[in-house]
Amino acid sequence: MIMPIILHIRKKKMGFKRIGLLLFFLINLLFSASQAEVLKTINVSMPTNYGTFFGEIHYSEKDLALALRVERIIKEDLIKVVNYFEYVPFDVVHFNLDPYVRLTNGNASIFPTNIINLYNFPASNLEHLIVMENWLQGLVLHEFVHITHLDQTRDFLKIGRQIFGTIAKVPAGIVPRWFTEGIAVWGESHLINGGRLNNQLFNKELLILFKKHETCKTIDCLDNPGVYPEGQLAYWAGAHFMEYLENKKPKTIKCLVEMNSASIPFFLNNAFEACTGEKAQDLFKKFRDEYEVNEAPLSSEKQEWGKKISNVFGSDDYQKGFVLDRDRLFKVEHERFSEALVAYDLKNEVNFTGQYNAPIVDVSSMVDVDNENKMLLVSFNDDPSFRIHNKVWKLINPDTLLIERTLTFPHDPSYVISLGGESYITFSYWENKWQAERSGDLLRAFPSNYNLSLVKKIGDQLLLKINDANGASSLVLTDYRLQKLNVIYKSDRTYDLPIISEKFLVIREDGELKLLEIDKGVQLSLLPKDLLNRVTFAAFNEERVLVLENRLKTEEMTATESENTIKKNKSETKIVEVTELKLILSPTSSFASEQAEPYPRLDHLLPHYWFLAVGSSDNLNSYGAMTTFVDPMQVHFLNATALIYPSESKGGGSLDYIHKMVKVSDLWTVAAFVNQEYSKTDFNSALNLSRDLRLRTNYKFLFKRWTYVPGLHAGSSTTEDFISHRTIKNMGMNHSLIFQALTYDDFFQYFSAGANLQVNRANIGEGYISTQLQAEGGWRFTQKFTGSIKGSFTKLFKSDFNRGVVYGGGVSDYTKSRVHEFYGLPYSNAFGNEIVTTRFTIDYNFWDIYRGKNLVPYFFKEFHLLLGRESIFADRIFIDGSILKNKMINALFVGPRLKMNIFYYVPTNIDLIFSSIATPNGKNVNQVDFSISADLF
Repeated sequence: MIMPIILHIRKKKMGFKRIGLLLFFLINLLFSASQAEVLKTINVSMPTNYGTFFGEIHYSEKDLALALRVERIIKEDLIKVVNYFEYVPFDVVHFNLDPYVRLTNGNASIFPTNIINLYNFPASNLEHLIVMENWLQGLVLHEFVHITHLDQTRDFLKIGRQIFGTIAKVPAGIVPRWFTEGIAVWGESHLINGGRLNNQLFNKELLILFKKHETCKTIDCLDNPGVYPEGQLAYWAGAHFMEYLENKKPKTIKCLVEMNSASIPFFLNNAFEACTGEKAQDLFKKFRDEYEVNEAPLSSEKQEWGKKISNVFGSDDYQKGFVLDRDRLFKVEHERFSEALVAYDLKNEVNFTGQYNAPIVDVSSMVDVDNENKMLLVSFNDDPSFRIHNKVWKLINPDTLLIERTLTFPHDPSYVISLGGESYITFSYWENKWQAERSGDLLRAFPSNYNLSLVKKIGDQLLLKINDANGASSLVLTDYRLQKLNVIYKSDRTYDLPIISEKFLVIREDGELKLLEIDKGVQLSLLPKDLLNRVTFAAFNEERVLVLENRLKTEEMTATESENTIKKNKSETKIVEVTELKLILSPTSSFASEQAEPYPRLDHLLPHYWFLAVGSSDNLNSYGAMTTFVDPMQVHFLNATALIYPSESKGGGSLDYIHKMVKVSDLWTVAAFVNQEYSKTDFNSALNLSRDLRLRTNYKFLFKRWTYVPGLHAGSSTTEDFISHRTIKNMGMNHSLIFQALTYDDFFQYFSAGANLQVNRANIGEGYISTQLQAEGGWRFTQKFTGSIKGSFTKLFKSDFNRGVVYGGGVSDYTKSRVHEFYGLPYSNAFGNEIVTTRFTIDYNFWDIYRGKNLVPYFFKEFHLLLGRESIFADRIFIDGSILKNKMINALFVGPRLKMNIFYYVPTNIDLIFSSIATPNGKNVNQVDFSISADLF
């Protein structure tokens, strides 16, 4: 509907004022349509010994069942966090239930207010998070621990909070990720059932990593080791380190949080010394040494589980599963940032690898596609937004590791069970509940308060592990029609299944091993406690057994021999009475939900902070204040800044407003921007004024790796500079297209292109058309060698400069972005009606550092060498004291780039570029550019 409006405008040649009025009316119409609420708010309060907790649950109407589960978790479980920390968050905590993203995750922020974003998707298969069988309970509590930790301010930070608002919480939150995530994982594991510290694989993977003595031996690299498991190490090591401190002295974590809440950034060690008497880095060395040696002793029943499997590609990623098919093993390995599926012939000791253009999610099973051929069933993530689906399922030829075809299933299944040929049973988390389907037909839908944490085919039955909202987990056997759910084991304590076979299961629970035989009725026996002391999981078939001990090991052993090894010392056998699992429907309302309010309320937009602001105008200082008006789900977002220019006695500032059209889609936004700023050039002392008003609307189309964003915009711009005093009104259309590779080793890594076409009407002279094009692409030639090319083109279709010009030169940094970059040429030293730039860059990473110093907030990652060639054409170029007219200049450049993290988690590039500019008169001008770019927001 948008494009015909544009065509109609051009055809009828409507006056600019009437076009502007039409666009303004259209935008207002969009705003009005958004008043029909699709979002709701449930208000929750809870009295505690430390004050009243106030929370709000914001959700889409279709997610009421999920909101009710969150309400119950808040009322029943969050008190455990409050009681441990002896603290209630000072501000309301907002729980946002994301209605779009299918991802097992969430996040928390304390600025500008306390917000927890919850993504509605449970873990599956061997993911570490699978241990939180009541996945929503674990997710809510984990994020609430973050809020309770980071909301605290004391001493001078508390005074700052009274003056500046919630921005005073930020300094205490500038700490390493291993500290914040370690505390939260500790909380999810010790304050409720489950949690990753109760996951045997989570614990074992850290032990394996620590035994590689060259890997991250000091505390500085825990957040970013530069090798697998990359950022996950902050969770793995941080959680165990916090557990180690808490076991040595209860309430240590509480003490660390309280002491740090009164500190300026980068002095976390003061809190460690106050609470433990030692520095964090010294405690970590002791913890690591103890963790390596404090492993379970070898079993008296079986000392050896075969020989180690030597990795051919890199480190094992056990969370992504494995398949043992006779003498063949298929598993995922990582080498730095690269990933591969590796096939091992364990008998002949040969192997080969396969790499793909999407990350592997789960190596699921071997399936019979016909009477002669088997295929490997593997799922991938080919949707980086996680909005279309969580995973896509493919069949892979086990002899070549090439993808044969993609399987199409409805409702984005998490588990796929092959029944042979083209017959599959799928289990999907869809519309807030689990459901099982076969060939598109619904077999069973589970109430929303039940979670499936295991689905396995054993013989001609299905084994399910079903968790209910009361915390109990049941092992269930059922047929392929799922008509009757037969409970063979049930417990309200955390347990795992290190061995699953067709005839029996081994259950590990609270230090005990239990044998559950299911081939002739159901019998439960005890096994020697130390039988699987060092074994995290085991699998066997008719040829061999595979065991994860401190390494993955294998030996030739028949299924009967494996079974006898497990069963030979069983004791206290008893018959299990099998019962049918009766599923109880989840509640459809609560007292609070009956009082649910439309979202957002007006008070959601009240600012929570203000702070000092500094302008970024060239060659002119400005100071002022800033704040934000934003609701918790960011349907409305307004940044406001007020500035003064003391040397010129002038005032300026900006208002930037964005509105999501959530009634239709959160991918559709409308926005308005007002800005006034002053500046000076380095070749003219006159004061320049720039005043802008812009209205725009955009829609984001997501196509997996590709993103396309078309838009419309209109506005006016007033400029007073050394060229002229002019006011230009404009309207036009813009497009952007972005491609991003999903894996590190893809040759084509990224591409972005933007196009802007607009009609301009100036207060002097005739109207004119302008266009701007930008494009950039990057390639990876080897793991350390990359290349990129970028270009820009802007043309104002007019002959004079009085009605406006475009500027070029300068480089982008953390304060500003430049369209027409050129090393060695200051911004605005190139200007006119037309500017064209090109740049080709070669980037070689010649030093992987990945080291810091204890808790110093500077972490060095990589040292690169950049070299390349660039050019710029403009109507006017000021260089070396002379003016070039309608000329192009070229340059060669070279210099180092240091990639690092500052303030523990802000990616930063520091460039020192030496350029040699060749001018048309044959003279070379040598320049040096120093720039810092950082992803601050």
